[in-house]
Amino acid sequence: MSRRGGGRAMPREVVLSKALSHLLRHSAEKENLKISKEGYVNVADLLETRKVKSLKVTLPEIIQAVASSDKQRFSLFYISPATIESGNQESQEQQEAVVATAASEEKQKNATAHALSVKDNDPSHFLIRATQGHSMKSVDTTLFLEKLSLDDTKEDGAASNLPDTVVHGTYHGAWPLILASGGLRSMSRLQVHFATGPTMDEVYPNGRDAPIALLDPRSKATVISGMRSDAEILIYINLRRALEAGCPFYRSENGVILSEGMNLGDSGEGKIVPIEFFDLVIERKTGLGVLWEDGSVVQELPSHLAEKRNPKATRGGGRGRGRGMGQP
Repeated sequence: MSRRGGGRAMPREVVLSKALSHLLRHSAEKENLKISKEGYVNVADLLETRKVKSLKVTLPEIIQAVASSDKQRFSLFYISPATIESGNQESQEQQEAVVATAASEEKQKNATAHALSVKDNDPSHFLIRATQGHSMKSVDTTLFLEKLSLDDTKEDGAASNLPDTVVHGTYHGAWPLILASGGLRSMSRLQVHFATGPTMDEVYPNGRDAPIALLDPRSKATVISGMRSDAEILIYINLRRALEAGCPFYRSENGVILSEGMNLGDSGEGKIVPIEFFDLVIERKTGLGVLWEDGSVVQELPSHLAEKRNPKATRGGGRGRGRGMGQP
């Protein structure tokens, strides 16, 4: 077992999940681990990396890590031995099959479900990737994320397949910087992350005129992934307005909504999800409620909250305050 900051030992499965997440999202190249543009690495190669090998991880543990991930952090793909050419080179059929899973969230989930059901003890027959959260520029996330469109409809054609709620969770210290910079930036990652909850009904269970539902750090949020459970500020996005303006949004296999943002004029400051797409911004830790609505500030965040550091910095992240924080 590894040790938490307070000295308590982390369960082995947590240690493994963290190691896999870091490798597949951020450090595969530094560890000389071959990673495809779709974000996949071969499990046999993964087992030989320094960190994973030191833990003496087995294929069944990798399979279990994928199956039991509370936020569905990983995607698995099975390579039938019949599709592998001599010399362990990827066949054209295999490459086409990998790319085909990017066509929709459903196909990706089906591929993972199939891989989890296969009885095969050869780790070289499995590929694994992180479903979102990448920072490596060699990974083209658009190849395995489902791009959202105003034309999206459900299979019965009756209604839009777009999520009703798109919300970014962040912290007190980040809000003044987001406001000053004019929106959300991806910072060290390739994209800004959004969740599909909590919905407004969950934030205001008794209506907008009643007190807000305060953040309970002990509770398990309904959000699968897309924000940290201790997010203090919720930034709700008008998805339709953003898509109409040409700001791209995607959905990952585990239901996280992502966007790299868009360029604004000739500013040269990089891409951003502009503040003009913010519908509502709510502070939920102390019960302040609405901070921003309809394009203007409703109330300022008190200085003792605005000057706080990002809690992630105290958990080993070391990032302190920043503009696009709250990432899962």
